[in-house]
Amino acid sequence: MTERYSRIDIYDYVYNLFYDVVTKNVYSMFEPQELTTSDTNDGFLVIRVGDLYDESEFTCSAYGWARVYVEAYVPPLSRGRLDYTKYQEYEDAINLVIANAIGNDDGEFSIQEQSVLSMDTNENSNADNQFFLFVKSFIVVINK
Repeated sequence: MTERYSRIDIYDYVYNLFYDVVTKNVYSMFEPQELTTSDTNDGFLVIRVGDLYDESEFTCSAYGWARVYVEAYVPPLSRGRLDYTKYQEYEDAINLVIANAIGNDDGEFSIQEQSVLSMDTNENSNADNQFFLFVKSFIVVINK
């Protein structure tokens, strides 16, 4: 491989998977310091990329991988009650995007099926709004 890949390339790949499929409110690296009305009413995604591991070979074919975290911030209905419908919509949409990416190994990047993990919790945003947090984690592999 003559091209060099960076963490930004992985951010772009994951961003393009989720943007306008799950929501238009997608942020890279950190949650926003100031939330828009859409963020607080509809929720948002934050993409985080872990360390980039280089698995290059001497045959000039290079590849690597990184663990990626997609965090869905789902706003409560009121007084801290979980909006089950919105939460389920986020979870289903994220799972579908990942399932479709796993089956598509012909591009520059792919997702490893056996590496998909998930968890949930609740969290206050930087703007002190309460959200229910659904986190999906997976390995993105550089195929070239």
